[in-house]
Amino acid sequence: MALAVVVPTAAPAQAVVAAPATRPFGATIDAPAGWERESSCSPTEKKGPRKLRKLLDATYGRISSNIVRPCSASDSGHEEGRALDWMVNVRVAEQKVIAETFLGWLQAPDEFGNAAAMARRLGITYLIWNNSMWRTSTGSWTEYGGCAARNKRFTKFDTTCHRNHIHLSFSWDGALGRTSYYTGFVACPAPVSDPWVPAFLTPVSGVVTVAPVRVLRTRYGVGLANGPCRAHPDIRLDVPVLGVGGLPVAGVANVVLQVQVTRVDAPTQVRVWPGGTAEPLATALTADKGVPGTATVTVPVGTGGLVSLELTGGMGHVTVDVVGYTAGAFV
Repeated sequence: MALAVVVPTAAPAQAVVAAPATRPFGATIDAPAGWERESSCSPTEKKGPRKLRKLLDATYGRISSNIVRPCSASDSGHEEGRALDWMVNVRVAEQKVIAETFLGWLQAPDEFGNAAAMARRLGITYLIWNNSMWRTSTGSWTEYGGCAARNKRFTKFDTTCHRNHIHLSFSWDGALGRTSYYTGFVACPAPVSDPWVPAFLTPVSGVVTVAPVRVLRTRYGVGLANGPCRAHPDIRLDVPVLGVGGLPVAGVANVVLQVQVTRVDAPTQVRVWPGGTAEPLATALTADKGVPGTATVTVPVGTGGLVSLELTGGMGHVTVDVVGYTAGAFV
């Protein structure tokens, strides 16, 4: 008689859940986004939440989600189309693993040691999940709405306490797709301090033409200490111009610049003015999506040789070439 041999089998292993796949990024990263209060009624899906939902669907299959809600007194971001509710439930084991894998991907440092790398690149300001809130600016979890209390452990509180979905709120830059996740570029940093008050020279000659020399090109990091970036609307760029190319290191009253603005994501106005003075109301040039703007601008140069530029409306790339100058003196 043959003997039956029973071979023990291991218990089924829990399926490995993959994190979302994205392209590689460099070491430069967006600053952590802080919370931005709702200021309008705009319940249309914005680019950032829509793109993240598409990534989640591609990674984990289609799971119910919501971006917009009718306008109300709430301040969640949904009323401006810059929040995403992803309906994963902590009480369902498979969905809990998916949720925790995704959150780990958002909060993990990158290969360069940048904390919360993907949350920063996406422009996430905060998220709420399973009784707790996590803020990108602090990188820490805190209890949400008293939801850890025993009297709120019941399923009737699962929506309020975000046990049946993850809520993600976006900054406006994240919502509009202006962060490095979408464009590959961080925003050019603002100057660390205001420049000195200029002392203007009086022109004493005509314009001296010089061979064009590039003093700023945001797309390739020319003239920028931190490398490539995109000019953010309402953030000033200070450009030193004295001593470059054929310009003297002193004795320059005005500088002639060729300014170009490209790849803007909205109608854009550009102002150019002497560093250290109040920003003018006059626009030097304009640009639009698919329509670059170019202008030749003559602007006084203050003590230290700074010229300032600022975009209003859209975000894009700026190129500045020095093409001439006017000599000057104190009179």
